[in-house]
Amino acid sequence: MPDIKKKERSDKNRDIVLDILIDMEQNKAFLSDALDKALRKIQFSDKKDRSFITRETEGICEYMLSLDTIIGAFSKTPVSKLRPVIRNILRLGIHEMLFMDSVPARATISECVNMTKAHNMMKLSGFVNAILRNVDRKLTENRYYDNTSGADNNGRGFGDNKSDAAKDGSSEISKDLAKARLERISMIFGLDSLAEKYSAPLWLADFFVKTFGEEKAEQILLASFIRRKLTIRYNRTLVKKEELIEKLKEKGISVTEGNYSASALLIDNIDFVRRVPGYKDGLFSVQAESSMRAIEAAGIEKNMRILDLCAAPGGKSTYAAELMEGTGEVISRDVSDEKTEKIEENIKRLKLDNISVEKADATVFDEKLEDGFDIVIADVPCSGLGVIGRKSDIKYRLQPEDMDSLTKLSQEILLNAVRYVKKGGKLLFSTCTINPAENEETTRWLIGKAPKDELKLLDEKLFVQGVDDTDGFYYAVIQRVG
Repeated sequence: MPDIKKKERSDKNRDIVLDILIDMEQNKAFLSDALDKALRKIQFSDKKDRSFITRETEGICEYMLSLDTIIGAFSKTPVSKLRPVIRNILRLGIHEMLFMDSVPARATISECVNMTKAHNMMKLSGFVNAILRNVDRKLTENRYYDNTSGADNNGRGFGDNKSDAAKDGSSEISKDLAKARLERISMIFGLDSLAEKYSAPLWLADFFVKTFGEEKAEQILLASFIRRKLTIRYNRTLVKKEELIEKLKEKGISVTEGNYSASALLIDNIDFVRRVPGYKDGLFSVQAESSMRAIEAAGIEKNMRILDLCAAPGGKSTYAAELMEGTGEVISRDVSDEKTEKIEENIKRLKLDNISVEKADATVFDEKLEDGFDIVIADVPCSGLGVIGRKSDIKYRLQPEDMDSLTKLSQEILLNAVRYVKKGGKLLFSTCTINPAENEETTRWLIGKAPKDELKLLDEKLFVQGVDDTDGFYYAVIQRVG
């Protein structure tokens, strides 16, 4: 007899995933915001439900362009002309067949047909059924479901996308398995180009190849499909690192030390960070190690005066405050009420009293701040190419011309930022992109704009996702000498 409770739970979960996809498509909501909103509503539900919803939503968004290519191969109606509900039900169904190994294809097809009927689209249920059955037939003919090398007991050979760890916990094996799966899918459906294989806009894949070469470009694109642990920063003002590790392990959470920062911990076996023990008490923050390294490179010491110009949601500001252990002063600024509220929320949660928050536009020079700070942090608006693994919708929203306009915006901010630095003080310029024009070229431009020998480059680092075991990120530490 079928497990009715399990079936009801699965139906409900798919409905939530569909709602998230529709929210993103119709309301232009960001993936992280839409998913967080949905998970907050069900934060007290079963952990497996929340994990399923997260895996499914993130996976569909990451692989959406390729899913649409596969749909288009079997649909006479162009994908862009399909009703949004039907388009996203098909995306959901094909993603499950390709990546969610624990769900039998027949169950996926049945539930997608039922979802179509539940949305009062009975006449289109046959269309959905036909498309999904054709995809299933193609996979069966090509022995995709067979128990081949590296397979688990579910038989698809590679483990759930972004969900199952490699057998020995090795990220290298996980990378190999992810690449093998994508190559298999590409072969079956004729996804010949690097862009099609890794579900990236053609211009973006070409940009990575031109900038980094084909081998590194493939590593960058593949990195989006690699399951990674969540990186957190322990709050040294409230807890010792060893105490937090013990607290997390007591709740069955896997914890390992970071790779690039002594403040970092890598945690696993979680589904919703707000329910992780210690989060609400402010014992840790979520922050990439590359971002932590940038703050550490600035050389923050007690009793410094620090200005963070584009601070939301406050990760760098709060880390700076924690490093000063209650001394000094951090002024954390951003341009809107929404952004400053996020900073204030994190300050309150982390129980920090050496930060103040102000709403201000970083492109507008503020005379009262001139020559006033030991360190100025300018994590400027950027294209976000370093974090497409966590924010996959970036690659669908971004256009090539956006990178040029963002470069000009960051230059405008940096010209102000450097004037806020005391003589002898430092500017920390950073981005979460790997675009040289927004990074290294902008650093050289800024130094060249200043009077001779006024600005000195002390440190510079580029992290590249897929090459380094962290998010893509750039920072430069520039001293104001004269």
